[in-house]
Amino acid sequence: MAAPASLDDAFLRELRTRYEAQDPGTAATRLQALVDSVNALKADVAVVGRRGAGVTTLIHALLGERPGLDDPQAFFQQAPEPPGQPAGYPHPSFPNLALWDLPGFQEPEKPGDYTKRLGDLGRFGCLVLVVAEGSPADPLLRLLKAFQQKRKPYYVVRTKVDLDLHTAKRRFRARYSSAEALALARNGVAEALARNGLDTTRVFLVSALETDRHQFNQFQDKLEEELIQLKRAHDGELEDLRAVSPRKIQELYQACAMGGLAEVPAIIRSALEEPSQIRLDVAVLGEAGSGKSALVNALRGVGCGEPEAAPTGVTATTRKATAYAHPTVPGLYLWDLPGVGLTEEDMGRLDLSRYDFFLLTASERYRHAQSRLARAVSAAGKRFFFVRTKVDVDAQPGPEPGPVEEIRSSCVDALQKDGVGSPRVFLVSSLLREDYDLPALRAALESDAPALKREALEKAIPVALGRLVRRTSKALMKDVWGKTLESCLYWAEKPGPDVATSLIDTVSAFSIQLGLDEESLAQVAKATGKPAGLLQAEIQSPWVKRPDPEQVLKQITKPVPFSSRMWSLVPYWGRGAEGQPEISLEATYRVLTQALAEMTEDAERMLRRAYAKE
Repeated sequence: MAAPASLDDAFLRELRTRYEAQDPGTAATRLQALVDSVNALKADVAVVGRRGAGVTTLIHALLGERPGLDDPQAFFQQAPEPPGQPAGYPHPSFPNLALWDLPGFQEPEKPGDYTKRLGDLGRFGCLVLVVAEGSPADPLLRLLKAFQQKRKPYYVVRTKVDLDLHTAKRRFRARYSSAEALALARNGVAEALARNGLDTTRVFLVSALETDRHQFNQFQDKLEEELIQLKRAHDGELEDLRAVSPRKIQELYQACAMGGLAEVPAIIRSALEEPSQIRLDVAVLGEAGSGKSALVNALRGVGCGEPEAAPTGVTATTRKATAYAHPTVPGLYLWDLPGVGLTEEDMGRLDLSRYDFFLLTASERYRHAQSRLARAVSAAGKRFFFVRTKVDVDAQPGPEPGPVEEIRSSCVDALQKDGVGSPRVFLVSSLLREDYDLPALRAALESDAPALKREALEKAIPVALGRLVRRTSKALMKDVWGKTLESCLYWAEKPGPDVATSLIDTVSAFSIQLGLDEESLAQVAKATGKPAGLLQAEIQSPWVKRPDPEQVLKQITKPVPFSSRMWSLVPYWGRGAEGQPEISLEATYRVLTQALAEMTEDAERMLRRAYAKE
């Protein structure tokens, strides 16, 4: 599939008609000038890798497509053969940008033969190398070096990281660490680049099947900034997911995705006011043998050995994280996790982001292992109850406080030394369920559940909002090219300041869609309780306040050359009345894309401020 031209025949015929109506003698020259300006905007990106590295899948992901992924039978169908010849795909949001799927390298093909088969890569302005595992093959590294020598941009995309994580999880089980697995994937590529004198900062870890995770969005932003020359104030690393449950982000995103951005605050407010439908994931975390599974059963009122009970035993019985629904609190799930080891390496492998709240268990005195767990959970931005299990072994229930209060005081003191303010400690026995603090722990979970659900949802709000803004911006960006061409047609018929006013109207419509107009800001202010002026202060783009048409006209036109003013017989594109400046298609397009990029950042910044804790 060859990348189609950015100007269709119908548009060119209409433009020629309008040019000829003004001045038949200059129509052809002006039309060619337009075509030349479009060609100057074109950017061709070569995407290459070993066969099977996922080049085609990555391209479809960048195009916003999911070919076959929504088909339940797609898994059982044979994968299509990769293209034998370069295949170009125009970007849906940036028609001047084409992604080219080049033939993949496969041993035992000789490097020279592969390079010859690719042909001349000089027409490509950027190279994306896709690596699925290990380090890049030598012929592919040679391509990167060639682009570096010509001072052309290049990127290395380490794809299929979702598969890396899945494999690591199955291999290491309780010792699994997502951060460690991702670092291993990055280092395998970065070390090979460093050995060859290539830039190691141009590596991105992505999954083409999970585009809302890892670094897919950062990679996409970088391509746009480099090739479309969009200037962004941030570096693409806006999301800090350590304290946010991915499940919460997805649930909130789906709940808000049906409406416009102006409607999102009302949806969020409704969820926060009535959190019964919000899911709350509570992880029971501790060393092996600390009574985690028995505690889960006791909190659910289930006896050991019953069909729905968590397996228990004198040795470690929990092999994988398992969720159990709470019997009386809708949406609350207790997660029975495998026992945690004692080393720093074990602590580093903990993935705490999946859970909203924790019950830290210990069956003996507070030791270094519990200290590490408490500090790890706090560092992740999470809260917990400390549950001292098997307390019946150390103390007998009765009216006298005795050892029970000594144990409680010891746990509180140790937690406070670890920086936990006002720790909540529960001393329980999973065998004597009505004694000690087990009834109080049940009551605390039930009474605190609504607040904990709100807290978990509030942490997911900034990330979900960012993704909603991004989705809206992508949809609007698809209209920019058409609006640019409409401006050229308008100018060809009626050159003058009216075209600038039309562009301002277009950008104002974008502003409304992004929720930056006064009415939308008032809705957000009402839903969040923040002053409208505070939200207005986060909007920096001058386009939101309708700039002066004369200033816009200066940005999208170029002055008439001196020779054209002196020699009216010399044709130029966009010439109407004598002395009239000429419109620039390239400048018009860049003005619109940059305005939309600026307002996208304004919308995200404003919404983050609206939900920020003061």
